[in-house]
Amino acid sequence: MSADGLALIDKPKGITSRKITTQVAKIFQEKKAGHLGTLDPIATGVIPILLGKATRLAQFLESDQKLYLAEIKLGIATETMDSEGKIISQAKPPDLSNEQVIWVLKKFEGEIFQTPPAYSAIKLKGKRAYQLARRGEKVELKPRKVKIEKIELKNFNGEVMEILVHCQPGTYLRVIADEIGKEIGCGAHLVGLRRLGSGRFSIAQAISPDELLKEDGFKYLIPLEQILELEVISFGGSQGFKIKDGNPIPLRTIGIKKSLGERFRIFTPNCFAIAEVVEKQGELYLQPLRVFAKD
Repeated sequence: MSADGLALIDKPKGITSRKITTQVAKIFQEKKAGHLGTLDPIATGVIPILLGKATRLAQFLESDQKLYLAEIKLGIATETMDSEGKIISQAKPPDLSNEQVIWVLKKFEGEIFQTPPAYSAIKLKGKRAYQLARRGEKVELKPRKVKIEKIELKNFNGEVMEILVHCQPGTYLRVIADEIGKEIGCGAHLVGLRRLGSGRFSIAQAISPDELLKEDGFKYLIPLEQILELEVISFGGSQGFKIKDGNPIPLRTIGIKKSLGERFRIFTPNCFAIAEVVEKQGELYLQPLRVFAKD
């Protein structure tokens, strides 16, 4: 049986995203596999893994918003901005009310510039940044614009805070923890991180690798045709063959009114496809972006 679909895995602590992807691929005996959104080894939570032909849908999912539950400890800053790094400063946290903490958190909402940590997987000089940092080499990464939709304070005991972070891909929660510490003036680092959501997928839908091994994994696999939540259009006859061959179809010939940029799931007797409304010479067409021929 072909494993063309998406597996939602609850990644355990202490394993890399790449390794968990390899493990899942072996369980399904699938050569092609790729994960959406890297989680640090110390982080846990939902990690969507595309298998087989479904890897061709990655571009439509990479911009999905993420939801994290982060635990931040005030008073200690570390080299790696998390609990695994060397302590570089310590200071007694000031007495803060929940209202004061919320006021600080609000400063990080919206579009902000964030410098990725030196201990990250970003490539620099052909090497991963963390490889250079571990060798003692100076790592200088350029600030990037990231978007944090919302930060909610869940718990705070004067020293440790739990926050829910709704953010766009590419946001480093370790950096947020470090910058919160700087804003408060006592230093801070990330002591726990769990991804609760990735796009429309939530941790409630995820399964651990151990559970996947015990059961029939295919019953947890989201089929290729159901991965994207897009409106469905069905075609038969000559229009269906055009879709299969990747040819655009003028909207006026199929009697539907759609807007430029809209995307759809297309079903025909011969294939399944993802298509987008594009403009060519002043006319709107339905252009197949990804076509999956039926066996």
